[in-house]
Amino acid sequence: MSEPVATAPKTSNLRLVVRLIGLAARNIGHNKRRALLAALSVMLGVLAVTSLRGTLNGLQQALRQEAVASQIGALQIHRTGYMAKIIGTPLDLDFSVDKVFLDKVRAVDGVQAVAPRIAFGAMVSMGEQTTFSLLTAIDPAAEAEVCPLRQDRLTSGRLMLPSEKDRLVLSAELARRLGAKIDQGDAGRVAVLSNDRDGSLNAVDTHVVGLNGLPGSPGLETRLGVMQLSHAQELLRMEGKATEVAVAVRAIEDVDSVRDRLQAMLGPEYEVSTWKVLARTVAEATALQNQVLGIITAILMVVALLGIVNTMLMSVLERTREIGVMLALGMRRSKIVLLILAEASIIAAAAALPGLAGGTLIVRILGQRGIEFTAPGGGLLHLHPFVTASESLLVVALACGGATIAAVYPAWRASLLRPVEALAHT
Repeated sequence: MSEPVATAPKTSNLRLVVRLIGLAARNIGHNKRRALLAALSVMLGVLAVTSLRGTLNGLQQALRQEAVASQIGALQIHRTGYMAKIIGTPLDLDFSVDKVFLDKVRAVDGVQAVAPRIAFGAMVSMGEQTTFSLLTAIDPAAEAEVCPLRQDRLTSGRLMLPSEKDRLVLSAELARRLGAKIDQGDAGRVAVLSNDRDGSLNAVDTHVVGLNGLPGSPGLETRLGVMQLSHAQELLRMEGKATEVAVAVRAIEDVDSVRDRLQAMLGPEYEVSTWKVLARTVAEATALQNQVLGIITAILMVVALLGIVNTMLMSVLERTREIGVMLALGMRRSKIVLLILAEASIIAAAAALPGLAGGTLIVRILGQRGIEFTAPGGGLLHLHPFVTASESLLVVALACGGATIAAVYPAWRASLLRPVEALAHT
């Protein structure tokens, strides 16, 4: 016959926990003003951290979207070795982008759309003015599916239509140097000169229909331009070929797994790169922002939890006689420690929840309204702050865990009291 399972110790432990929580809540009620000040500091800290995290999430999403949906795509396919020579925009690493090849890429699980491109250097000339430019040749119809926000990068004018072969988009600074105007006859007529794949010089005439960036902007943005893919293939004598294929994915979170599937399908002749590699500055900026937010969070939490330390220390000092009585009646020192820690945890939990609610409400309002500002280079960034459930739980856990850790020293001080000295305390 089997022996009955002993449940008395478990029941006893549960009752002890309940009694400690009840006693801790009663003690907090006896010092409402001090507990309220400590709770207020924690609540404001949680509110600030939640609001900052939500705003930063919106900024990072906008930066990623600006890079992925307006310039590079989630993935890019090149011939193996192209990325090592990307600064020179080599034309000899081209490949066929016929319907068969593009359909094979589209058939890979997770791929949403594809767009062939040619990146190349060229001289852009108007009258007596000639300057160097880095051009990207696109198929307007395919590009609209892969980078639907490319139009948003323009500060004036528009992108070329699929039916418009001899059209060009230049940087505003480059157009200013050339004296080119948008859609104004000869005032917008620009010649593009470049060496083809075999090194022979060739030229085509184009008309400026749009500008990106702002006049006077520094850096590479002043050299960038966009032209029609079929026109560039004619200029470079690369009919039916491209140097890269941009790929849109159904879920940006799955970009790494889609990359792996594409690479396995294409084989070693090609290399597939994600936006994290192609837009390394965005990925690095995101990592740096997260590090800075981590430091700010730590500072805010330390400041907020100083109130917990102060409250617990003052509570121990004021309740010295009470603690002495509990010790004299046989209460273990470990239970004294648990009691102080429970008080700190209750204050932090009671403060963290309204702080989280307030921060989440602020983030939700900002997310619905959106925040808009001009990005470097003249493009618009649309921020929609948001905070995830896991991030919310992490903030609350940090507040409660931090408060418990902050109360360790006051609890330790309380456990060291001697009953006789504590009872004699006035």
